[in-house]
Amino acid sequence: MTINAITITTALVVILFVPYLISIIRKVQNHQIPFIKALHPFYTKEMNEAALLKERLSPIVREMETQTMAKFVKYWTSKFEATGLSEQDVLELNAKIACGEQNQVDGILALHPDGRAQFDQINTRLKEQSLQETEVMA
Repeated sequence: MTINAITITTALVVILFVPYLISIIRKVQNHQIPFIKALHPFYTKEMNEAALLKERLSPIVREMETQTMAKFVKYWTSKFEATGLSEQDVLELNAKIACGEQNQVDGILALHPDGRAQFDQINTRLKEQSLQETEVMA
């Protein structure tokens, strides 16, 4: 019997594959891990539990996000319809723009047909006031 490179390589592969196969079978049987995920050598029972928890909680989280978004839209829509924007609201929106949240401000102003016009009108007035205050101080 001659031992050549192919025989040695085959023996090494079998020696390494058998324990790996045994560990996969144990993961599937003991930890109820799906077979595809058990093929990953570093996938643990804790990782599987975390994935299951995330899957179970996702409908609740989605509902919470939906309610939060609905409250946000209702808040700004009622503000436009009831009283219109106040100077404080415009200052708050300007601060959001300064922080790089231009898209969010555009979305807020798009909630009402006159939203952009109200914002621009009050913003222009605030800029004029700040210019007048600067001239008075100078």
